[in-house]
Amino acid sequence: MNIKYTSLSILFSWMLACTPEKISTDTDKEGVITRLPHVWKSSISEGPRSFGLHRGYIIDNRGILAVGMRKSAGSNAKNEQYLLLKDLETGENIWKWDEFQSKSIGTLRQSIGLYFGAMLLHDASTTYYINTVTGGTIWKTRQPDLGLRPYPAFLANQYFVAGISIESQRKHRIEPTIFAGNVKTGEVKELVMPKMKDEYAYVDTDSSYYRGSMLNIEAFSRNGVDYMVVPFTEPGPKDQYNHTRSYFGLYNITDKKWVYERIAIRPDIGGASSCLKPIVHDDKVYVTSLTTVGCFELMTGREIWRRSLSDMFTGFNDFILVNDKLLLNGDNAILYCVDANTGSQRWTQKASALTSDLYHQDGVVYYIYTKSLLAVDIQTGKLLWDMPSPDIKLENRHDSWFTGFVTGLPTKDGKKGRIFASTNYNVYCFEAAN
Repeated sequence: MNIKYTSLSILFSWMLACTPEKISTDTDKEGVITRLPHVWKSSISEGPRSFGLHRGYIIDNRGILAVGMRKSAGSNAKNEQYLLLKDLETGENIWKWDEFQSKSIGTLRQSIGLYFGAMLLHDASTTYYINTVTGGTIWKTRQPDLGLRPYPAFLANQYFVAGISIESQRKHRIEPTIFAGNVKTGEVKELVMPKMKDEYAYVDTDSSYYRGSMLNIEAFSRNGVDYMVVPFTEPGPKDQYNHTRSYFGLYNITDKKWVYERIAIRPDIGGASSCLKPIVHDDKVYVTSLTTVGCFELMTGREIWRRSLSDMFTGFNDFILVNDKLLLNGDNAILYCVDANTGSQRWTQKASALTSDLYHQDGVVYYIYTKSLLAVDIQTGKLLWDMPSPDIKLENRHDSWFTGFVTGLPTKDGKKGRIFASTNYNVYCFEAAN
């Protein structure tokens, strides 16, 4: 045997295995990019597939927040999740935070508030305040008796979240109450309850008196006064889709009084669903219910326009405002672009119920479509990217796809913008489309 030749062959094979595949930019026949070289990739898995956050968070302009996954120590236990902060330039881990009460992340999509050097993380009944420089916990508090929901609204050093008060529970009544939390201390106090009608309220299968529900809230300040847009649903008459009606009100937090209380998001026929987090912009507020989107005067509740974008019994999973365009990602697998001033439809593009939140940067909207990362020009609706997970070719992982979040850094000082997106096993950084 030629030992020298064999040794060289082994060395050459090892070098090939350790050398990353050279990735080129690939396009389909329509010119849509289907593959891009990445700036970096960074693992989020210690074995099991991760499913990640559906909204991207860039922390203190130095790190991207991601969800890690590992196998549990117990043989019958579920996989465990934790948070990672990854360096924006390299993808290396800055810190790991591993103090979840249940070790399972289910409600963090819009439940994180960012402050310089700190982050509030509201995981239903447990809330954490985390030092984003060190990755250490400043405080945590549990409120299991209040039935707190996810998706709080953040305003300065307060956060507002829906729940069920102790008094309502004592009376066996399901009726949402808004609670105010202190970001610095974790103290939570009951604030106000939306005024619901009992016309169609009923006793449910658990023998509780059901009056309605509430999920998303939005808070803002104007002329030194703090306000909160409060959407809610309540039982209604039998109609086309379900027995639910949807409304919203405007509450003056500073003066502790309602500006208005019951503005219908949909006409009182056809059913309803929970509103996405309202969008407040200048003197307008945008709200949704099922596939209806409406634009209203912020301080009066007067309707400016209202549109139903589909007759299907479905809804939207996210919407964003970009200048004069409102982008709505429908569960009916359609991304809608409508004129924010009139509600008229401008274009549509493919979408999916299995998606990230929408992310806009430099004239392009990015989102995950079922298993692929998409980029769409917001002026024309033209598809720019349609990329499957790079893990398929780079790691031979055919069980991996894009899932979780998309976020980025815009072009600045001549430096090309960046896009960050997660798969089941990695976070990738790409150069942006524009």
